[in-house]
Amino acid sequence: MWMTLCALSKQPQIVFMILELTVSRLKELPRRWTSAAMVVLPGLILSPLWVIAVSADIAAWRLQAEAFHPPEHFDPLWKLRYMWEHPFHFPLAAWNALSGWGDRLWPELIGILGWQDILLRPWTYLMLTALLMLVPVQRLQLDGATRARLAVMTGLATLGYVVLVYLIFFLTYTPLDVDHVRGVQGRYFVIALPLAAIFVAAVINRELPEGMPAAIAIAGSVIAGITTIQALHQAHWY
Repeated sequence: MWMTLCALSKQPQIVFMILELTVSRLKELPRRWTSAAMVVLPGLILSPLWVIAVSADIAAWRLQAEAFHPPEHFDPLWKLRYMWEHPFHFPLAAWNALSGWGDRLWPELIGILGWQDILLRPWTYLMLTALLMLVPVQRLQLDGATRARLAVMTGLATLGYVVLVYLIFFLTYTPLDVDHVRGVQGRYFVIALPLAAIFVAAVINRELPEGMPAAIAIAGSVIAGITTIQALHQAHWY
């Protein structure tokens, strides 16, 4: 039920279905295919039906208000046929969009307030990034085979989520005369951070001194809370 709700809440989260493969060794999958199907199939079936029901509308009309673009540029089925004939268009557009990670997308992931117009102090983004990188450095109490399987599946799920976000915005929100995928914001990737953290922990598998991960997490929360209040107070009362 929770996996199905996860897949229905946001379309890119359908890639999280792959996490079902972390439950047991792959060679055991034929023996437990019924339970795996009960977890995976409802989301795989209902997710595309939900897209059809809501017409996959993500307000592409706002781009038409700025400048005219052929309507088929926002038709996912037409765009998929175009991608078949021009297979390098999407990878290049995604690559051009990824070039803005350091300038805009990563600060958005950490936190830009208001209508994406209230920034935190510059040092805050550096500090929170460093703390965020340190928190997942923990030793997992798993055997080598299980840890390797966990690293592979969480890595694939994280990468697949990022690719799917860019693909959806390319199909539904990016005209062909634009050289980058439009509409992607850093906050869309917050949901993938736990998976990325598990991937880092599984790959590094090193233990920080006792109590340090908790201290790092608390310090990050305190810094984020104080700087958020300060930024909002300065924006609205000064």
